[in-house]
Amino acid sequence: MPPGSASGKSPGLSEGSPASLLQECLACGVLVVSGNKISACTSEAAAHLHKKAGQLLKASLASLPGPFPELISKAAKNGKAVTNLEIEIKTPRDGKTTLHASILPVKSQGSSQVVVVLNNLTSTPVFEQKIQRLDHLASLGTLSASMAHEIKNSMVAVKTFVDLLAQKNQDAELTGVVNRELQRINAIVSQMLRFAAPKPAAYTIVRAHDILNHTLRMLQPQIGAKMITLQRNFNAVPDTVRGDEAQLEQVFMNLQLNAIEAMGMNGVLTVSTEMAVNKQLQVHVQDTGVGVAPENLSRLFEPFFTTKKNGTGLGLAISRRNAQEHHGVIQVRSELNKGSIFTVSIPVVAQ
Repeated sequence: MPPGSASGKSPGLSEGSPASLLQECLACGVLVVSGNKISACTSEAAAHLHKKAGQLLKASLASLPGPFPELISKAAKNGKAVTNLEIEIKTPRDGKTTLHASILPVKSQGSSQVVVVLNNLTSTPVFEQKIQRLDHLASLGTLSASMAHEIKNSMVAVKTFVDLLAQKNQDAELTGVVNRELQRINAIVSQMLRFAAPKPAAYTIVRAHDILNHTLRMLQPQIGAKMITLQRNFNAVPDTVRGDEAQLEQVFMNLQLNAIEAMGMNGVLTVSTEMAVNKQLQVHVQDTGVGVAPENLSRLFEPFFTTKKNGTGLGLAISRRNAQEHHGVIQVRSELNKGSIFTVSIPVVAQ
């Protein structure tokens, strides 16, 4: 909605964001009534009254909702200001809004006007909840950074020991897998440490199908333990993308692991790829699990939001950020008791 519209929000503020809520709580709306007409109206005032500024300007006093016409007329007659009123009005969708109002009669050059100052109190509790959540996230962020630092230090000793074992067992098939996973853990921890001040990822040309095969191979024990049927449908040509291999591996691993955890015994995990018409490589991870409740779908990618008993709520949040760093997106469709499908879309590059 453009500046100056009835919303009164500044460009760049997303609806429901803390900054938007702060603006809603602090920005006063102002009406000026001259005689029986509204002679001035700010967009904030119109938004608080669930009207458009154009509808109110030069409209009659009776067009105002609730007890406002009576209160304004009374203030104009007796010349007494009324402040700190809490007025409840009905909204267009059968809801209610509580407004904080001050009605101030003003006399200027023989003419009398009434200035009405409005503020929306309904958003205040929501804003307070957002502030509490931000404080919680800040504390958890500090704790996560501290833990990441300690893990990174401990990884030095672990990697040294693994390197020594690798020198003595150079033909062991597991050696390469362990080394690669240690590098991935180190990359994840490093990312957590630089989360507050991110820097560009190490982009190279990588093959998505190779990364998907690797992550599925790593998850084979979990797949086998639940006797899950794995279906691979890799149809994307080309499957080359410009990206950070560790970050993309993290995205695919998170989605596949979530799918496995959402299913019981004998489920079906389908990992497929295809080319979209806009030259986007799409990776689909589909399960036949419990699905996601509709009220939780919009919160799935929020940091620390989880529906798992022992979940951290970081997997999908980090996955979305990694996808965004690759100029991609993650989308989800889900139906309770039928399963979910997560789709990662990333631009492809020709070799």
